[in-house]
Amino acid sequence: MALRLPDHWLWDHWIADDGERYHLFFLRASRALHDPQRRHMNASMGHAVSDDARSWELLPDALVACEGPAFDDRAIWTGSTVVRPDGSLRVFYTGISRAEAGMVQRIGWADCTDGTTFERATSEPLVADGRWYQKWAPGYGYDEAWRDPFVFLHDDGRWHMLITARARGAGRAADVRRSGVIGHAVSDDLDHWEVLPPLTAPSVFGHLEVSQTRTVRGRHLLIFSCGQDMRAEPGPGGVWVAEGAGPLGPWDVDHARYVRPEHLYAGQLLRLRDGEWVFTGFTDVVDGAFVGSAPDPIPWREVRLVEAARHSGPGPAPSRA
Repeated sequence: MALRLPDHWLWDHWIADDGERYHLFFLRASRALHDPQRRHMNASMGHAVSDDARSWELLPDALVACEGPAFDDRAIWTGSTVVRPDGSLRVFYTGISRAEAGMVQRIGWADCTDGTTFERATSEPLVADGRWYQKWAPGYGYDEAWRDPFVFLHDDGRWHMLITARARGAGRAADVRRSGVIGHAVSDDLDHWEVLPPLTAPSVFGHLEVSQTRTVRGRHLLIFSCGQDMRAEPGPGGVWVAEGAGPLGPWDVDHARYVRPEHLYAGQLLRLRDGEWVFTGFTDVVDGAFVGSAPDPIPWREVRLVEAARHSGPGPAPSRA
């Protein structure tokens, strides 16, 4: 059944499988804020578990904002979770601080050995490298995008992290809507990270947020989200899929297709234990109102991928994922 919290909005979420239970991590904020736009600066990370990735048992929150002062003393944002060989969990997440009024995003991590309680394990948060990525300073009108870490073990034996970032040099609004890139960092031990140049070049997307790289039936897919407000070419679509040559790209972002149904955002792909791939995202705006819930996963084979209409005119008919 879908997960809807009567007293909280629920949005970006991701699922990890420890072999016995599925762990759902999600951003949540109280509906007492009244305005759903206020949820971002008041977000914590919720946690639930399930035997089938559909019926969820709520657990205590995984993380809340630190008492501070700290890089994550304002709010906790999206990340990903790694299951270690011993069954313990490491969750990577985005933190924003009161010191910069939430304008600078940094990446941290926390560990869990009992399936419930998470302890921060970050010695120094991972930050954007100004050689390749846009940094924030007072007077700059946009935040420093460095969020949504997606961590996975590559065939090269190293841990790789995909990050929502902006290319260096993004200034004016027109530039920002063409500045989104997939940031990149690598590690040998999950503790010490090296920031590398981006894996993608700027395109028509102002950000490629909540990204994942997945290989489904031999096709290397980059899944990311970008709404109309952050695209250089407005039109339908929120969750996007670009195909590539391998798990680290290169991907054809310029010809990414968008996911239908379109009311879902922050889309994620998950492989269930029976081998089936399913798609999940939070229910965003329906009939003009923000919903903020997590519907049941949709079989990937039932998802439609639609080619966006470019300046050359409308694309072909939708295709199966």
